[in-house]
Amino acid sequence: MKIYYSNLGPDFPKIVKDAIEHLQPVEDAGVAVAVVKNGQLSFAAGFGLRDRSAAAKVDAETRFAVGSATKAFTSMAISMYVEEGRISLDVPIKQLLPDFQMKDPQAASQTTLRDILCHRSGLAPHNSLWYLGPFTRSQLLYRLRYLEPFPVQGGTAFRTMFLYNNIMYMVAGHLLEILFGVSYEDILETRILGPLGMTATSLSLSDLMGSTNYAKGYEKADELPLKDFANIGPAAEINSNVLDMAKWVQLFLRRGLSSNGSVLISEASLEQMYTSLIATGDGGTGYGLGWTIGTVQSNQQNKRIIFHTGDADGNSAYVSFMPDDGLGVIVLTNQHCTQDMIDKWPDKVARAIYEHLLQGQVTGQLILPRRAGPPVGASADAAHAAPVTAPAVAPALASPADYTGMFSNAGYGDLVVSRSGSNLNISYYGLTWPLQPLSDTVFRFDVEAFGTDFPVFVKFARGNTGSIDSFAASLVARPLLWIPFLKR
Repeated sequence: MKIYYSNLGPDFPKIVKDAIEHLQPVEDAGVAVAVVKNGQLSFAAGFGLRDRSAAAKVDAETRFAVGSATKAFTSMAISMYVEEGRISLDVPIKQLLPDFQMKDPQAASQTTLRDILCHRSGLAPHNSLWYLGPFTRSQLLYRLRYLEPFPVQGGTAFRTMFLYNNIMYMVAGHLLEILFGVSYEDILETRILGPLGMTATSLSLSDLMGSTNYAKGYEKADELPLKDFANIGPAAEINSNVLDMAKWVQLFLRRGLSSNGSVLISEASLEQMYTSLIATGDGGTGYGLGWTIGTVQSNQQNKRIIFHTGDADGNSAYVSFMPDDGLGVIVLTNQHCTQDMIDKWPDKVARAIYEHLLQGQVTGQLILPRRAGPPVGASADAAHAAPVTAPAVAPALASPADYTGMFSNAGYGDLVVSRSGSNLNISYYGLTWPLQPLSDTVFRFDVEAFGTDFPVFVKFARGNTGSIDSFAASLVARPLLWIPFLKR
């Protein structure tokens, strides 16, 4: 434990340390914590190891990837332009950008920035596209027109369902780039990071790894390579430390004032960011403009809490504040939030801190609201329940060459099936996996992505001549969507 600052009493560091040790997935998990009370930094410290092989310890200046906690910064930047009258949350994007197109005609003509920022665009999560593919922001924007919406029998998911979507958040940030001719990164630097003095915060993986004090990613004791999120940057690319993230939280607790007392954004615009626009369908939370809104449930009255989690590969974050109580808690870690740790790590470290701050003791009775939406990719597209049952013995293929060729989808691009002796491989823009036969038409390949392993199933189909002319791949798992690819 390396304490940077503490004025919450001599027992407080042990309370944080005990909460971490009780919950951590592996001993010496790297964790940094900051607490804001009455709008002021009241505690900041590091725990565990940022680099296990070098036995390098975490401190309050250690930088982590904060993943989807980036989304609130995107919402803030847009809200600033709205406040200046340069853009509107409620004008259809089609009017701002005539080339904007989606497969659902209603969504194509009516989607606004407000719809995107609260995840009600109706687009199914297509996380495999941006995670595995080589596509830039502008290329992803173009490919929207070919991507399937969330299937709703006899209707549309547009404005009726909360559908957490990283690609659409990228679209919101990229729209600013198109309209104003300034990169998203420069917008954040000049409008938010610079004025708040967030000098340790960066917006690229190279900047993070080029620093001398950053947290490597882990899943328990195994190192997990950090991911470059540049192509969906406005959804997930920020890297920071708890000292800088405390400055971010203080902006909200100070009702839009920077540390020198200047108005960065109005209190009305901030309140709009964390006013619920759609129910998440999970634990009574709502989602506003880049923030999840819920209540802290305890033996006292329920209190409002605003928060966002972030799950980059190998790092996870919990960024939160209670606007009516002057409290904020930030927890950054270099332990991946695996499926069994959702709503536990690092969320419950924050829970113990809030319980002590609100009630003077930690009993485990205080309840924080559940996170809204999946980690940046894992739960959305990483299938844990296979849509196809594997046979006890894999069948031998009579003619492996029948399956080879390039197969294309307008949205996803090209998958190539190639032969290696009697075996088949499948490739996607420089990534290659063995293709395992489950029958003469159904195959499987296993992808390492989103900090986990998940299966993708491929169903081949034969045309009128009997030759294979297409396949469908289970690249979207929740909901299960079979993406069609035609042989070229």
